[in-house]
Amino acid sequence: MRYKLLLTLIILSMMLSACGGAPATPAEPMPNVPTTEPVAVQISQSAQETNSSGFILTSPDLPADGRLPVEYTCDGDGSTLALNWSGAPAETQSYAVIMHHVAAPDDIHWYWVLYEIPAEVTSLPKNVSGIGTLGNNVNNGLVEYSPPCSQGPGDKEYIYTVYALSAQPQISVPASEVNRDALLNAIKEITLASAELHAVYARQGMEYPQAQSSQPAAGAQTQGQGGRTPPAEAFAACNSKAENDSCEFTDQNGSHSGMCKAEQTGLACAPNRDGQNDQQGGGQQAQGGQNGQGGGQAGQAYNIEQAISDKAQGMTISYDALAFMTGDLGSDSFFPPGKVADFWGFQYLRDNDPSQMGHAGDFLTSAAMNTLNNLTADQRAELVALAESQVDDINEYGYKRFVLMDTFRRLANGNLPAGTTGLSKDAIKVYSAELYKLDGQISFERAQLMGKILNSLSAEQKAYFDAMVGKGMKEWNDVQEPEDVRGLDRDTKVAVMTYAADLFSWYAGSVEADVYFCPERHGTYFGSFYLKDIKAMSDPTYSIPTNLTGDLGEVMLQKLNPDQAQLITSLVDIQKPSLQGLVDMRRQISIELRKFKDGGAADQATVLSMMEQYGAYDGEIIYNMAVNFANVKNSLTDAQKAELDTLRTELLGDQSHPNGAYLYSQAISMPEIPNTDFLFK
Repeated sequence: MRYKLLLTLIILSMMLSACGGAPATPAEPMPNVPTTEPVAVQISQSAQETNSSGFILTSPDLPADGRLPVEYTCDGDGSTLALNWSGAPAETQSYAVIMHHVAAPDDIHWYWVLYEIPAEVTSLPKNVSGIGTLGNNVNNGLVEYSPPCSQGPGDKEYIYTVYALSAQPQISVPASEVNRDALLNAIKEITLASAELHAVYARQGMEYPQAQSSQPAAGAQTQGQGGRTPPAEAFAACNSKAENDSCEFTDQNGSHSGMCKAEQTGLACAPNRDGQNDQQGGGQQAQGGQNGQGGGQAGQAYNIEQAISDKAQGMTISYDALAFMTGDLGSDSFFPPGKVADFWGFQYLRDNDPSQMGHAGDFLTSAAMNTLNNLTADQRAELVALAESQVDDINEYGYKRFVLMDTFRRLANGNLPAGTTGLSKDAIKVYSAELYKLDGQISFERAQLMGKILNSLSAEQKAYFDAMVGKGMKEWNDVQEPEDVRGLDRDTKVAVMTYAADLFSWYAGSVEADVYFCPERHGTYFGSFYLKDIKAMSDPTYSIPTNLTGDLGEVMLQKLNPDQAQLITSLVDIQKPSLQGLVDMRRQISIELRKFKDGGAADQATVLSMMEQYGAYDGEIIYNMAVNFANVKNSLTDAQKAELDTLRTELLGDQSHPNGAYLYSQAISMPEIPNTDFLFK
């Protein structure tokens, strides 16, 4: 069956591609947007936006500078903004309204979904009720408006869109299941026109009485760190430190590392949301990129040796085992799209950002926007054309993963084809090789264009990039989105921004940066990304504990008997030849692709052949994982099953198991999966 959803590239929030990272949320495949949808325009000084059809959206409560008053956010009353619109087409039969925020090109948060608004209605009052039908929101999934509460410093943009429709949208699911994507899918063929209103808000925290000292007494309350109250230990960790100094502390939730940030009553240690500093057992020196990329704090950098170390791989495999033995096919399918075609050093760039902002939700956005502003209109147009040509292949890659995931679930559930006794290692490796060959085609096309663009840069453009290289995100320019990019439909825009960020990291990096990956980059079919990321996707105030992977993996092993635990821990040594082969092959692929950057040409057949071998190595890794995980799962006692399930429910609660599946990080219905008997023997 051929599926087509629009592109999901890098999540959760952007952060889905981060090592151990919390998604600022997903890299979401966006619903189709009709080609007749008007192009959005820049924020006007009269706080209104329009489109070519004359359809205009305004708000009496939004100042001329477009700054959203605090009362319309989670820091205030959480009111809905009053909206007025005019100039709708005469054929309009109803309206729909969506409010969303692009935390990253693949991380869309929606706060307000309202549809079935009668055609005679041309305004919504503040705190509207009784008009139209509400859908759900990204924060809690409830049928209600959820005020914006985005994390991180600086301005965040919120987009209100009103859609003029030629008919009532045909929606067959309950309102509780109508999210932004569901509504956009329902109205894509009946949208006559749309108009947008852009607002900006920077969270400053709540106001509290002036404290008597820079450190609160035990139990004192001050709000910060994305709306949460820093514990006293966080303030103590920053005594005698300056803002942005590294810090560590331990509280009731475990050990944390991060940076000292200003709060209302002093400096407090703000933990890294992704836990990167703790999960790879860091501290080794690494060589930065050829242009100075990398370096981290105090000269430390993450490198490939750390990623494939016994410690990092042991934690990753144990966590994978817990996710698989307590999960299901739906949770297995959750997968960061940034792991596809990732030979450009972007993971290295973000993991080694000198300002330690690499896992902030707007890191990719900042890199992409600076790149797009540095490119000419013609160069940007080439990125757009590539994006439009690659959407189908990227989604095909995502759907083909279901074949392997279904196979591994069948093995674990004892649902083997008649006359077979287990998996066919050779068949798994062949299928994985073909899957990675598709990744290779995507990568080759991308390298070809990126090399062309980099070799066409003017001296001024190179100087702009050089000024960014080796600097942290905080030192990059704060730029606006180019108008020709802003008007793109959503799937193309996600891809273009991903390409743009990769373009800079490729320029700034080296072969070693391109080779680098996170410990969990391979063997991605067992549900660990869902177990780690899904809570942070739905709760913007939740911070993934720095030691989550290591702690839960260790607890899981303690609940197994020695023979069961040995099946898990032995995988570290079993996979070593394949893992090292994979690293070696990745280096050869990176060298070949960089020929485009150096002004030459890579050989397509060579790249595809090497990618097939790359996939075969990963196929061997996942075969061994699936066999050992299934053996342990089928040997668990009822008491062990209950204890492991408790670990999952204590972490995720009612989100322990999804209702359907995921295409990358976008919730979808479970797709029709081809027969997988050929992967057994």
